[in-house]
Amino acid sequence: MPSYSLRARTAIRSSACCAWARPGLKLALTEELTAQLLVRLREHKLDTILLATPIDDAELVARPLFVEPFWLALPRDHALYGREHIRRRELNSLNLLLLAEGHCLADQMMDVCGRTERSETGEEADLRAASLETLLQLVGAGMGATLVPALAMRGAWMTDAGVVTRPLEIANAVRRISLVWRKGFPRIAAIDALADTILTTLPNTVRPIGRLAHAGTTNGGKRTPRRRKL
Repeated sequence: MPSYSLRARTAIRSSACCAWARPGLKLALTEELTAQLLVRLREHKLDTILLATPIDDAELVARPLFVEPFWLALPRDHALYGREHIRRRELNSLNLLLLAEGHCLADQMMDVCGRTERSETGEEADLRAASLETLLQLVGAGMGATLVPALAMRGAWMTDAGVVTRPLEIANAVRRISLVWRKGFPRIAAIDALADTILTTLPNTVRPIGRLAHAGTTNGGKRTPRRRKL
């Protein structure tokens, strides 16, 4: 049985769809830090991994799937609640909460804000979460703000934790999600099936860039499903 590492929000949806659309494809799902996933991939303990960071390795192959924008997450009573779009100068005035070191999402957040290093003083330095869910609970408690990838906005924590989101008016405030596997991996058909399933189950908050990017067009004479709206 092939092993695939997928970000949890995409994985659960894709796993259910694979069971229905690809009965011969069974997924064994895991979620870990990027560095650990790459080690397991190179050791042949995983067949393919879904990453949000660029890969520079001649022994690995990366297939870009979609672009995921970042949104600003705020407490409901925040002064920026009424803003339609958020610019970088407004981000820099916030107490921005980050994930703990080792999470690629924390580095991506700092890139969006134009920061090169973490704050060493104040609440921002003291509050670092190990998961995005915990980070959003801190935001809901009024301890600061954070950036969230578009797919994360569908969780129950967004409605139950007193958190609101606002789009960013910042160039390239996105991350590119790719499927990565070892060069020479023999089951390319399985990877293609997984990639196509992910692309056809994406919500309209992200932009597909893979083979099925143009929903509703033909693919080998067959009409591809349209992406679901939220």
